[in-house]
Amino acid sequence: MPALTPSASVPSPTPGALGDADPVERPDRWEGPLRVLLVEPESEQSHQLVLSLSGHDVDITVCVDGAEALLRVGMMRPDTLVTSANPPEVDLETLVRVTRRATEIPILIGVGPGDSQRAMRALAAGATACVSRPYRIPELAALLRGSLPGADGGGPDGGASPSALRSGALELDALGHRLFVDGNPVNLALREFGIMDFLLRNNGRVVSREELWTEVWHKPLPPVNNTIAVHIRRLRHKLGDSEAQPRFIHTVRGIGYRLDTANGG
Repeated sequence: MPALTPSASVPSPTPGALGDADPVERPDRWEGPLRVLLVEPESEQSHQLVLSLSGHDVDITVCVDGAEALLRVGMMRPDTLVTSANPPEVDLETLVRVTRRATEIPILIGVGPGDSQRAMRALAAGATACVSRPYRIPELAALLRGSLPGADGGGPDGGASPSALRSGALELDALGHRLFVDGNPVNLALREFGIMDFLLRNNGRVVSREELWTEVWHKPLPPVNNTIAVHIRRLRHKLGDSEAQPRFIHTVRGIGYRLDTANGG
């Protein structure tokens, strides 16, 4: 069962404290529990995450702010860093940049409403991928497993990792936060990526606008709102799709949308 390590009283490092450290070498093969360093200022969130991942062979150390995280990255050499998009003390972009100078471990960003810009800057600074926050345990567990060195299917010749979804001409890489159409990369905004992730996981099934909104925006759908329609229109444009003759995203009038990849290959 993973251990919740309480935050200790530690001195706050300067933002460049890890900058001169030798990069941490990761083993070719992973053995034992996955050591995760979690930056989570909300104690209820961190305790729930520790309990939920108890059956996934994960050992979690919790930090309440970015300053402590920078110190612990050098001390404990975790396998993966998971952080909220707005950590106290040290801003997200600095946390990612300084961590990346010291180690090549995966850095996963937990994003919620309003975190889009911070997350995009973090990805540009070297973060590995984004994951919805509040965290969905199956999604986070798949991302953590997919980040392991030597994970089955994780290499270039090993096929898709557990965090990759592929159907017909579409392939979604959650770790790399990328979508491929006919093998060509498509740049998606965070909400667009969340919509495609949900549609691919429900490929062939009609999903209601309420389901889509709750899954991607994490709040009830307002009575009058065209945000989903706007995002779907942008997605279709990026996919080379159209509402009149859909290749992938079909509108089901009065209900929602259906992704169909059977005829999209």
